[in-house]
Amino acid sequence: MKKIITAIALVLLLAGCGVNKMGDRPRIYTSFYALYDFASDISGGMADIYNMVPAGTEPHDWEPTVQDMARLNDAEVLFYNGMGMEGWIDKVKASLEGSDVDFVELSEGIEKKGSDPHIWLDPLNVKTMCRTITDKLSYIDVGNSLYYEENYNACVLKLDALDKKYRSVIDAVPKEKRKIVVSHEAYGYLCDAYGIEQIAVEGIGAESEPSPSRVEEIVNYIKANDIKYIFYEKLASPKVMQTIADEAGCRLLPLDPFEGPASEGSPEDYVSVMEQNLENLKLAFGDE
Repeated sequence: MKKIITAIALVLLLAGCGVNKMGDRPRIYTSFYALYDFASDISGGMADIYNMVPAGTEPHDWEPTVQDMARLNDAEVLFYNGMGMEGWIDKVKASLEGSDVDFVELSEGIEKKGSDPHIWLDPLNVKTMCRTITDKLSYIDVGNSLYYEENYNACVLKLDALDKKYRSVIDAVPKEKRKIVVSHEAYGYLCDAYGIEQIAVEGIGAESEPSPSRVEEIVNYIKANDIKYIFYEKLASPKVMQTIADEAGCRLLPLDPFEGPASEGSPEDYVSVMEQNLENLKLAFGDE
């Protein structure tokens, strides 16, 4: 009985250390869909989570409205990626200065590779991001901290299995065949993790169009390396990539950077999308 009383006292003491009291639901905002998916997995329905970027919208191009800022003022936490992914973040921080919103940058603690912000395309980086989410939720909602920890452990098992699957498939592909042509440089972390070379038509941003000389250069590269498939992103127009495919005599496949679903009512989860990406990589590498 003494042990039970001590345990209850400890929980009550810890509950006073966080922002919320036990029984309150944390009010969490995420800057775009990938982070929403991770936070939803960790919360397991115990927090109210709101994603800021609407479905079908390229997060690189999105800017918050006055209404978005007003809603965000009621948040306890905003999880954001950082590394330039959210070009609006400094403006929002300045606007909400003095509020109780806690801004948590999920790229902290992850080894950076140039200016590419798409850190989540390496499953092992997602483990670090989920660890940060778990710690923050456990702090503001101490009463459910063990539940959040269990959800984190389940996520780790899924992410380790995904990483193992990628390594098993990609390791079987000869190194000289591990080349992908993509619309923009969103896949640096994925490629670095699994020994793939990405050839991007454009840089980090997905909003610009290549010059005619760059298109010609890419077409010549595709022909010289006998590449059968090139990759487009579903939230960006495939027009340029289709033009390149037509000129080079190859075909298009999607390679999803997991920035958001194409439409409302079509939720996606990270592992499923990454597994489909792996299937498309296998096809592109000639391992059908």
